[in-house]
Order: sequence, then structure tokens, then C-alpha cells
Amino acid sequence: MQFEQKLDNSVVDRIAYALVTEPLSTLTQDEEYQVLSNGLASDSPIPTVVPMRQEPAELREFISRVLARMDSMRPWPALPYHRLPEDSISAFKNATPIARISSSVNDVESSISRGFYWGTEFGTFIPLRMRSGRVIGMFTPFWDDSDDIVLVDATHEPDRSDVIDELLSVTRIDPSTVTRLTAEDLETFTDEYATTPIQSNFSDENIPGNSVWDGKQVAYLTSEEREAYRLTVRDGLLYDTRGQLYDTSNARTLWSPEGGRAIFVMDSGGTLYSSPHHVLGEFHHSSFLAGEPAAGAGELDVRAGRTRLISDQSSHYRPARRFTEQVVDSLARQGVQVDDLQIEYHSPPDRI
Repeated sequence: MQFEQKLDNSVVDRIAYALVTEPLSTLTQDEEYQVLSNGLASDSPIPTVVPMRQEPAELREFISRVLARMDSMRPWPALPYHRLPEDSISAFKNATPIARISSSVNDVESSISRGFYWGTEFGTFIPLRMRSGRVIGMFTPFWDDSDDIVLVDATHEPDRSDVIDELLSVTRIDPSTVTRLTAEDLETFTDEYATTPIQSNFSDENIPGNSVWDGKQVAYLTSEEREAYRLTVRDGLLYDTRGQLYDTSNARTLWSPEGGRAIFVMDSGGTLYSSPHHVLGEFHHSSFLAGEPAAGAGELDVRAGRTRLISDQSSHYRPARRFTEQVVDSLARQGVQVDDLQIEYHSPPDRI
């Protein structure tokens, strides 16, 4: 910073207050304090990147007073949000667009007292960790015909309104500039998941007299028939088509005959289909999508709607781990959080 005026107590108060309430860059209040303290203790020369009219001794004395003023303000207030580093962009790989902000970057920067990252390969953006723990981001450009800013949620909150309400409650962003995106809007942003085909040795398994299952034939469902096996998510819980909480307590698979698991597949749109029945030569993973490629396949352990485990156990698809990661991603987008300890891999690690 460059100070033209006299470094009196009013300047000390203003700078200390700004450091405590609006930390610089990605620093926390503690980090700012420590940087200044270390600088004074090191007896290093004052940086000359910005020309200063004051002598080094005066600047050191000024910094000492700023630190003392910061100390007098303890305990420092909990900040409503914290700007994350630029490399936190990876957290937004599958973030969900939740709102459109019809405002310029400069106006939003002023409204949140934080600067965006400009001129990056991802455009202009700012990632924030809110006091609630939510991770959100604002990006532009996003729409081909506009410089409006898209607000995205990287924590996949079930109730997106809560995310928007928190942001508006702790910033000066004009609510009239914020348009909440509808489910129809979101459909236009959703990319299809990659798929993998069934293993070639199961070809023609649905044809009468096939040689795959010694005379048996695997049922291939029509689009209408598979709807009976569709799972939906509400409030982070899985439901079947009857509106009942999905439960695999009484299910069995050929891989887990002891019970407690059901087979499932996911289509390219992220929809899950699951059945408690897995009958050799009659009903398999391939049944749901009529032998077509799947974006994920394996077993589910679900109790009273709560997802306890996902496996990739499927002889028909033998999905690589990236496909099971797609299943986890699709669930996360719908509000179902699955951690690494809840995934049972049988496939080897994917090659880089």
C-alpha cells in the first residue's frame, strides 16, 4: 500500500480494521498478523516495489501500531467467507450452477470486498468458502451471449436456495440481480456421463437359444419396464418408484449371496436403476439398459434410504474406477454424499 497522508492513528485504525474484516488475497487474519510480525522481527529491508514517501523507520513504527491495534481488537470476528487460492479450481470440476448474477465483475468485487482471479485459463472467477463450510464459486464468461456471472455450488447442497440465501445475507450483492436457475435450466448444463459397453462374451444373451447361459435367456427391459427399477433422491435419501425409502436389507446378488446388497446400473444421464433380484442367466446388470453401455454398474448397500456402500462388482460391465467415480458424482449432485470408505473397488486403479 502507498500512503500519501500522515500515518496518524486514524490511518492505523482504518488499516487494522480492514485487515481484520477484509483480509488481503487468500490470507486469514492470523496469517496477515504473522506476516507483519515476522517482517518486523526479521529486520529485513522494507520492500521497494511500491515507492514510499515515508522513511523505513516510520513505516516500521506504523506497522507496529497496526499490529497493536489488531491485538486490541481480539477476539477477531468470524468472517462470513474466505477467498480460496486459485488452485482450488479443482473443487469445481463437477460444481452445480445454481444462479445467474446479472452484474459486472467489478460490481460484485465491490459488493463482496474480495477480488476475482482475472485472465486465467478458466476465465475470471472467485472461489469462496462460506462460514457454513459451503464452497461456492462465481465464474464468467459462462453464457455465450452475456458477461453475466454464474454462481456454482461445489458442495452439492440439497437445498440450493440455502446457498444463495447465505451469500446474499453476508454480502452487498443486489438480490434483484440474482436469478435462481430452475431444474429445466440445469438440464441444459448437464453433460452426459461417459459409458462403457458390456463384455463381448455376453453378446446375444437375451436371444432364445443363446449359448451364453446354457439355454437360459437374460431379460432385457424396455424403457417402460425399467422405470419400475428407477431410484430417485430426496433430502439425501434414495427412494424407489413407489415412493418408499429404498432398502437392500433383504436383497441378494450373485456376488454377495449373504445378502444386504442389490445390483444397480447408471445411465449416461446419471439415473440409477436397481434391483434386489440378481438371477443367474435371467436377470443381470445388462437387463436394466437392455445390453446398452452404462455409465456405472455394481452393487448398492442402502438402509432406510441411506447409502452405506457402493461396489463396482459387475461381470457384465467390469467398470473401470472412473465409472464408479461418476456414480458418486451423480449422487453428490443430487445431495447424497459418499466418502471414499464407502466405495468398494474390485477393478484395478485406472491408468493415468
